[in-house]
Amino acid sequence: MSESRATVEDAAGERRSAMAGLAVSTTSIALGALPVFLLGALAVFIREEIGFSETRLGLVASAYYLASVLASVPGGRFCETVGGRRAVASSALVGGASMLAIALFARSYETLLALMVTAGIANGAALPASNLVMTQRIPVRLQGAAFGVKQSSGPISTLLAGASVPLVGLTVGWRWAFLLAALATLPLILWGRGGQRRRDRPARPGASVPVGPLVVLAAAAATAVVGGASVAAFYVESAVAAGVEPGPAGTVLAISSVVGIGCRIFWGAMGDRSPRLHVPLLTGLLAVGAASFVLMGQVSTPVPLLAVTILAFASGWGWPALFNYAIVSRTPSAPGLATGIAGTGLYAGGVVGPPLFGAVVETSGYSAAWLLVAASAACSSLLMHTGGRWLERAVSGEATPAESR
Repeated sequence: MSESRATVEDAAGERRSAMAGLAVSTTSIALGALPVFLLGALAVFIREEIGFSETRLGLVASAYYLASVLASVPGGRFCETVGGRRAVASSALVGGASMLAIALFARSYETLLALMVTAGIANGAALPASNLVMTQRIPVRLQGAAFGVKQSSGPISTLLAGASVPLVGLTVGWRWAFLLAALATLPLILWGRGGQRRRDRPARPGASVPVGPLVVLAAAAATAVVGGASVAAFYVESAVAAGVEPGPAGTVLAISSVVGIGCRIFWGAMGDRSPRLHVPLLTGLLAVGAASFVLMGQVSTPVPLLAVTILAFASGWGWPALFNYAIVSRTPSAPGLATGIAGTGLYAGGVVGPPLFGAVVETSGYSAAWLLVAASAACSSLLMHTGGRWLERAVSGEATPAESR
């Protein structure tokens, strides 16, 4: 009887640990990405108060993503050293302090730029840290769907940013949005102060990963993220330029984000069915995303805009969960480091995308800018196929967790 009771208690403890890991990881990524999404959604109000051009808006977003790029690999090594729990708390502390400072002290373009760079550093470290927590706490058979939930943090961030336009930006002012986001990091910081449990111990520091295919996959992610970063920084302004009011534009963004959340979970769950689905699904999603971005620059009324935006979120911005799961399932010895390498691409696209998008808007208009994004997504589809197949060959001599079930 006592052994049976102990087994039940252990199972309940594992479930609580898994739920905690999933909740913390999802929140960590959502809050890490939130500063740049808030910047884009509230840009109409921020630019009016501080005073800077669309190109300089793109440069701020670019600097944020550049800081994330530079922090990603060191962040991966850091979390493998101290463990996912402490790394998540550390990134939340830096990110929360940055958003609080933006709310209180961003009175000039230069100050805003510097604080967004700091927020970008926190964002770069949050990805590998949260991935490590996931692999340590979620059962292998459920990791695809769990990564779908975690990577739904991107659409969650966009949902919050879109909702902030009518709820905060048009009422009490944009600074309150950053202040509330800063307060939301407190539970993560407190969670990280807890004791380092066995399951949260660092991975083996000497573990290696196949760098070559991860670099190609990073390039695929970079060209894919050009679209997502452009949506983050310019979607509301693009819709307004096409004749849609800021309130409806933010509402369309929020609705599409909800659909995007469901699609990321769905694609992750599909990845649970078989590792053979990973590369074909990623390649196809990005190809459909390219078509959706072409249409993005052609619509000018709320209903067609909603349909096109939903398609973009379901495909061209619906792949990151499956992307991360495909990598960690093939690099179980050092998932934090592997996703730190590939994660540079998740942020590098944001370095180039927003300033280039802004420059094209100022010279040729939004339709031309969305065509550029579509071409980048098509290139990403080819790179994802190449890098994904290479990674499969590189690890073919080892059974991945998904294959060993």
